[in-house]
Amino acid sequence: MKHHKTIGLAVRQINLDEAVSEAIVGIVSKHYPKRDINLLSTGKIAELYAVIHCISDLLREDNWHLQHAQSGAPLLFENAKKSVLSISISHTIDKTEEGGIAYAAVILSREVAKIGVDIVLKADLRIKRIAHRVMRDEEIETGRLAEVWACKEAMYKALGPLLDFKRDLKVDFDIKNEDLVVGSGYNWKIYREDKIVVALGPF
Repeated sequence: MKHHKTIGLAVRQINLDEAVSEAIVGIVSKHYPKRDINLLSTGKIAELYAVIHCISDLLREDNWHLQHAQSGAPLLFENAKKSVLSISISHTIDKTEEGGIAYAAVILSREVAKIGVDIVLKADLRIKRIAHRVMRDEEIETGRLAEVWACKEAMYKALGPLLDFKRDLKVDFDIKNEDLVVGSGYNWKIYREDKIVVALGPF
């Protein structure tokens, strides 16, 4: 199978009430054969279903599945064989009184061995609470906490695991291009939608 040379990004969202059918549980079970889907919450199933949409869109086919390394890192298999592609996955839920929305972001690369992606809700109140533990003063002063956090998570996935978020990972925003970040000697991209921020790289 031919794949694009560059990193491909897919971002999808799923309403939680969409993830309760037996058909969707079956789809999630197919692509996550090592997971006991019956033990998962509706929210978690919705997140995994959003991931499935991302990967199928990027691969343009459906004969794949995911497993996980001992470290927790995702491993992609195509046609039952370990894929040559590098993969990184992130997902989150925006819960509301009516239900909520599950978001997922996936990147695939055939050129970069270790890649990272992270998706963050702009309004996630937890970020402000942990900022001083994981961010430098100059990063906090930018006021772009969700973007800093997403970038650091993406960096950690790609360059970790023996890294300290505050000491080892520094986010410098590009003055000329607000969608570009420099960190740990690499370039990272930022993608935004209404409620979310996605950071990915390295490039």
